[in-house]
Order: sequence, then structure tokens, then C-alpha cells
Amino acid sequence: MEKKFGTFKGVFVPSTEAILGTVLFLLMPLLVADVGLLPMLLIVILAHTVTISTSFSLADCATNLNTIEGGGMYALAKKSLGNAMGGSIGIMLYLAQAASVGFYSIGFAEPLQPLLAPLLDFIPLFTDFSPAGILLQKQVLASVFFIIFFLIVMGGADFTLKLQLLILVVLGVSVGAILLSPVLGISFEGTPLFQSSANIRGNRPLTLGIFFIAFTQFFPAVTGISTGVGMSGDLKDPRRSIVRGTFSAILVTMVVYLIVTVIFSFINTDLILTGYNGINPEGRLLTVLFGLGKGMPGGLPGLLVLLGVLFATSSSALSVFMTGPRTLQFLARDKILPEKLAFLEKDFKEGGSEPRYAVLVTFVLGFGIIWMGSINFAATVVGILFLVVYGWVNGAAFLERISRNPSFRPTFKGHWLISFYGFISCLAAISLFNWKVGILIFLSQFGLFRLILKYRAEGKLEGVWWGFLFRLITRALESLQNIVQGSRNWRPVISAFAYREEFEIWKKIAFLAEKLASYQGLVSLNIMCPAKFEGEAADCSSLSIPAVEVKTASPGPSILALMSSCQHSGIAPNTVLIQYNSKLENVKILNQALSLNKNILFLKNGERFKTGGTLDIWWRGEQNGNLMVLLAYIMNLSSEERDRYDLRIIRKLGSEENKATAESELQRLLKNARLSGEILILDEPETDFHDTLERVSASSSLIMMGLPGNYVKENESRSLFKLNEFFFDKEISGYSSLPAILFIRSSRKMMLMED
Repeated sequence: MEKKFGTFKGVFVPSTEAILGTVLFLLMPLLVADVGLLPMLLIVILAHTVTISTSFSLADCATNLNTIEGGGMYALAKKSLGNAMGGSIGIMLYLAQAASVGFYSIGFAEPLQPLLAPLLDFIPLFTDFSPAGILLQKQVLASVFFIIFFLIVMGGADFTLKLQLLILVVLGVSVGAILLSPVLGISFEGTPLFQSSANIRGNRPLTLGIFFIAFTQFFPAVTGISTGVGMSGDLKDPRRSIVRGTFSAILVTMVVYLIVTVIFSFINTDLILTGYNGINPEGRLLTVLFGLGKGMPGGLPGLLVLLGVLFATSSSALSVFMTGPRTLQFLARDKILPEKLAFLEKDFKEGGSEPRYAVLVTFVLGFGIIWMGSINFAATVVGILFLVVYGWVNGAAFLERISRNPSFRPTFKGHWLISFYGFISCLAAISLFNWKVGILIFLSQFGLFRLILKYRAEGKLEGVWWGFLFRLITRALESLQNIVQGSRNWRPVISAFAYREEFEIWKKIAFLAEKLASYQGLVSLNIMCPAKFEGEAADCSSLSIPAVEVKTASPGPSILALMSSCQHSGIAPNTVLIQYNSKLENVKILNQALSLNKNILFLKNGERFKTGGTLDIWWRGEQNGNLMVLLAYIMNLSSEERDRYDLRIIRKLGSEENKATAESELQRLLKNARLSGEILILDEPETDFHDTLERVSASSSLIMMGLPGNYVKENESRSLFKLNEFFFDKEISGYSSLPAILFIRSSRKMMLMED
């Protein structure tokens, strides 16, 4: 698609005409009369701060890109937030744009109905002046003009924008008539329209509720910036034109609104206000007050205002009718929409590049809005849709700024506070419109996001999110270094080591590591692979924990090195889980772990490890026993109910130990720790421990027990294993016929509860 429009024609004109719409000519005089000059000036300024902050965010996003595709705000949001989130925003934007065409058509018919109805009284429809009859007349007129707008847009963007230049001239003349009106000596029914003093405080006592209602009625006037941005795919230099055109349109229209607010404050309140419908003011139209129907030259100001209303609404309708289909076109081109809707990116005219198929879809949606009946509720929904889009544009720029991604280098010098204000102010405005509808729309957008993420983005979240989360996490990790980790905050941070073997026991290690740490801790898996291994890499795609394959000729030294490696931001592993292998220097690994104050876990008979069933904890004291109980508790928390273990705490008494005392101690332990499990006291000191173990735990799913051997304290914080490597391996090999065993050595006494 050839890009051919510059800043003025492509962005400034459609944005300005969309902002200077029916609110300026039909609603502003009534609002100023009701709330007064000062509150209305504040409303105008507050409303514009939302669009100004959004423009800063647009400038951030636009000037960071070398190329900007079509789709306007959708294209900018997609680049920062990814296809899934950007696509959901684009769909919201398109729905708002398509519905707006219907609203602007109704707005076009609003002032024409009382003028045309008497001229069309030969048609039975225009002889019914009941509320239902008047509404039907407006819908018929709106439909006629809607079809005219449709035919104009079908002619292409170039023809439409040329027509809008004429509209801009007429709109300027109409605004000029308002600016000159105080010196024209206009009167209504013999009473001067303008009085000598301004209406400063309004017609009734101002409350917060009245102020916010006036704000929500005025705010849609300033949301027209999306129309200019929506032409991004047809601009010669979109990076430059979007920024300059949007800011220029906002500046010019804000000055116009501030000036006309002052002028309207001098209108005689008694002439314009006729009463209230509930809390909403009602009154005469500005066209009537300016003398429309008096004849010339007295009726010229009223005629010019009428032309302003008609041309403003028609221009707004044309602008949105032109940009909405382009949003839909690029949603289809980016494969956000289902494949059956791919035709929407094309033009049914041979050799054409206009989104004419998308124009047809927009026609159907806009026509439905005209005839849906409840136009006020639909207008609220569309206003919130626009606010959601503006909010996410601000959110995108905010996330880009605070994430400090090196790739984010906009030439426009904004600040994250401006974008953050824009995001918060959009949320605030949504709550003022209708917070319940706002929540429903956000939930709908989330649903669209999930669908696009699953079916169109292959489950991959792109954009600024990684950088934002990285920034958030690193700042949090930096803060953790200054916080003392007490016993109540302990959680497993595990480095797991496994080996590529015939039975792929490494998958069992991965599963066990996940159960031990994924619920309340962190875990990483290192799969040790022979350096000359020529098979395929381990398939870790099904794992929910980070895993890496490490090729090495000497697994033992590699494990020792990895255990001692530097860790980012102070979160070092506090536990080492190793698939037991007699070929390793296990005692050296054990001593290294203890010297680094890490707990050590050896999994023996890992091929027999399974979930569910019985988990036996062989208790020999709190040094290792507390850690066993804590790990068993965490494993059950991280498992589905069908995979949870039935815990048994087993204690084999020595010759001088008392059974009642031992049972009482373990009962008190479970009660104080608020844990559940069976206690089994074995009073058979003469029986060999191996024989007892095989008899009691032969059918268990998993056994936890302390590592065999002797430990001595070298100093306050260092304990060493003092058993020969050969005898250690010989001792461990004696358990080969049993179920999976997790041998545990705690580097310190764990606390199961707070005092």
C-alpha cells in the first residue's frame, strides 16, 4: 500500500474534525450554563490532560520504531505488548470505531430532524411526533446519511480526505461565528442572548456528582485523536506525522474549547436552560438561540452553527469510517483473526489497496448501532472501549520506560510518570462512565487475549513483558539482600543434578525436584551428559522447571563447580538434589555442599520413585528429621489430591530409649507444627536396622532417611563427613532392593514452627 499523506492532511485534519464535533455545538452551551465557567474550564483541562498524556505515550512508542504499519494505536500497542495483547486491544479499538460511525450518523440526524420533518410530512412516518416516532425519524435519516458516508468511503481515502479539507473550512467558519457572536447583538424572543457578566458558578449548587456527570458528558469530545493515528498505514512519514499531527490537533482544539467555554458563560442562563431530566440539564439548541429560521441576515449565525454541527458530525463519521476498516484490515493481515476472516485484508477491486471488504463489515456493525434502540448505553460502552485502548497505549509506554529495555530508544523525550498518569486517568474515567461495564469489558479483553495467545500466538507472550518482569524481579532480588531470612521464610531453592542413562531416571529427578520446590520455592535441573554423547538432546519441553543439558567428561568436578558458581542478586540454592551414582566422588560432593551451608539430598533407586501411596520418614532426631517433615509437607501441597502421600513418621528405638516418651515427643512435634501423619514407634533394639527397614517400608512409594555415616563439627558453621568414600558407597549400595530412597543431610537444624 502506497503511503501518500502528510502530517496536515493525514493526521491533523481527521483528528481536529473528530474532536470538534457535536459536543462543541450542541452540548457545551448547556454544560457551561449548568456548572458555570470555572468548573467547566477545569473539566476541559482535566479531559485534555488524558489525551495529552496519551499523545506523549504515542510519541514514545512511535519514535521508537523505524517502520509503523497500518492499524494506528493497534499497531503501536502490538509492537510493545506483543501480538496477543496487542491483538485484543486492536479488536477493542475496531469495535469502538465501527460503533462510532453509527453514533455520528445519529448525531448528524439529531439537528436535521426538526428541520426536515415538516418538509417530509407527506410521508406518514414524519407525521408521528411521539417520542417513539421522533426516534424512528432520526433513525431513518441517520440510515440515509450513513449510506452516503459508506459510498464516500468506498471511493477511497484520497477522495475522503479531499472532502474533509472542505469540511475543515466550513467547520472553521462555524467556530468563527461562535467566537464573533458576542458582538453581533443576537437576541432571542426580544431578550439579549449575551449578558454583561459571566456565569461563574453555574445555575445550581455544584456537587461532586454533578461535576463528574458533566465531565463524562464532555469527555467523548477529546477522544478523536485515534482517527488521525489510525491513518498510520497511509502516511509518508508516520513517525513524524503521528507525533506532530496529534499534538497540533490537541493544542488547537483545546484552545478552541477554552475560548468557547468563556463565550458560552456569557449566554443568559434563563434562555438556554429549560429544566432538568433527573440530574441531566435540558435546554434549547444553540442553532435556535442563534436565530436559525429568522431569515437573513439575522439567521446567518444560526445557519453557520447548523452547518458546523452537520459538517463536524459528517467529518467525524467519515474519519472513523475510514480508519476503522484499516484497523480490521491489519488485524486480518497480522493473522489475529480466525483464518476464515483472512479475506478482510484484501480489496475486492482488482489492483486496489483499500480495505473495502472491511468497509462492508463496518457498514453492517454501524448500521446495527443505529437501529439497536438503546443508543445511550451503547455510547457508554464505546466510550469505555476507547478509554481501554488509550489506557493500554499509556500502559505500553509506561512499561517500556520502566523496563529499561536497551532496544527502547525513542527520539521523543517523555517520562514514565506522564504515561503512568495517562493510564491511571483512563481507569478513573472508566469508573466515572460505568465501572461495572468497565470490568466486563476488561474481562472480555482478557478472554480475547487468552484466545489469541493460545490459537494465534502459539502460547508465547511477546513484547515488553520479559523486560518488565526482569526489571521487577531484579529490583526485588536486590531488596532481598537487605532482608534477613528467618525460619518462617525458609523455602527450598534447589539445584538438581541427574545423568543421561538408559532408563532416563533424570525425568524422575526432574519430577521430584518440581514437587519439592515448584510450589513454594525455586528449582533448576542440570542434566549431566557424557562429552562424547552423540544422541539427541534431552527433551525438556514437557518440564515446568528450567533445565539444561551439561556435557562433561567428569561429572563429579562439574557438579562441584556448579555448586560453587556465583548466583545473581543473592538468591543462591540452599539445597542440592543429586541422583545417586556410585561412580561419583559422593563424599567430596557432600562435604562441598555442607561447607557451603547447603542441604544435600541423594535419590537412590530413582527408577522406582512414584507419587501417591505411603511416604515413610525414618526419624533419628531433629537435625535431619525436621527437614524431612518440611519437604514431605511441601510435596503434598504441590500435588493433586490423588497424588498426595500418606505420611508415616517411623522411629526405631535404641536399647535405652522409652517408647512412651518417644511417641509423646513426635505427637507434640506434629501438633505444634500443625501437620498430619501416622506415628510408628518400633521397640525392637536387637533387630538389625536394614532388616527392620525392609520389613516396614518395602511397599512404600518413597522413603526419607538421614545419610549414614559420622559427622563432626569443624567450626561453628562447617560440618564435614568423615567416612571413607569406599565404605560410604558400600553402605548406600545395601539399600538397592528397597523402594526409592531420599537420603537427606541438613546443613543446619530446621525450624518447623514459630515459637
